[in-house]
Amino acid sequence: MGCNFLITNRLKLNLQYGNHVTIDKNTLDMTCDLIKKKGFNVKPFDWRDPVFWLEDKESKANVSQFFAIGNSINFRYWWTGEKNGNGKCEGEKGGVETRGAYYMWRSLKVCWDQDFYPILDARKLSKITLIDVNSIFQDDKGARPMPACDERLKNWRDLGKKLYEYWSGEFYNLVKETKGSLYQFIQYSRQFRAFDDPLCKMTMVNAIMHQGRGLTKFDESIFPAVDDKLPNQQVRTGILVVDKKVGDKLKNRVYLSSDETRELRNASLDAFIYMMKKTGLSGDVIDNMFWFNRTKCRTERPVCEEGEEMEKCLFHEICKRETEYKFHLTKDTRYF
Repeated sequence: MGCNFLITNRLKLNLQYGNHVTIDKNTLDMTCDLIKKKGFNVKPFDWRDPVFWLEDKESKANVSQFFAIGNSINFRYWWTGEKNGNGKCEGEKGGVETRGAYYMWRSLKVCWDQDFYPILDARKLSKITLIDVNSIFQDDKGARPMPACDERLKNWRDLGKKLYEYWSGEFYNLVKETKGSLYQFIQYSRQFRAFDDPLCKMTMVNAIMHQGRGLTKFDESIFPAVDDKLPNQQVRTGILVVDKKVGDKLKNRVYLSSDETRELRNASLDAFIYMMKKTGLSGDVIDNMFWFNRTKCRTERPVCEEGEEMEKCLFHEICKRETEYKFHLTKDTRYF
């Protein structure tokens, strides 16, 4: 379809696909038309829930630091073999039962509230140990549901070290230096190990949260953060069409190769960019639509299989309901 969006051209994002994944232009157009017809909520989420994020009484610098620290480890909430097969990151933390990214954010909020470890101190973050990381994410019963803590440790140490050396210890200094330039935000963020994804997934989540909270206002539209949940919905609705090899892997939860995964993500982002242009909506709004709809298009028992519950899904009117496709897995990833 071709990616003609200005900032993605300037970033020189490689969005090649076609060997294993294609875009169904008709279904994509129907999705865009549905979004325009329904007039879905166009206000971005403001990231103000005190259960998961810092309250407004905290300084902008602290809120920004909290977002950056969380988003630097905002990936891979599933186990792959380490615990006798595949499993999910979920548990009770600080009296709240939650899972996935929300388990991560809840753990960080409890850490902050209880002054368990000075996670906002860049110098100390650069010296954090694996024991500290495991303790932060230990649930109320003493279990450790968070996978890939060794990778998270590397990201945190790198983030802390570079924030301390180059940004006087505060991510908010980076934000202010961009003067609202999304391009500069992305470029500055790429110096950190955590934010070097070729498709900028965690950088975009960080941008979405910073702008949604009012910490900055970018001069260009943020584009969606492509993880595994967003392409999964695009495959199920029929926007993305996969070949038999990839399709069989998705149906049977067999690991995709790195090339197959990258192609799926490339096509997903290209489809989202087209959606932004055709609907006139910003990428953070479209990202929020699909992100919050993931609880309706869940891997097992999506709402379209629950009769009257079907209408809870934003896209049920045009969806092809390819629910036999499960979320895609790459065995080793620190990007999504």
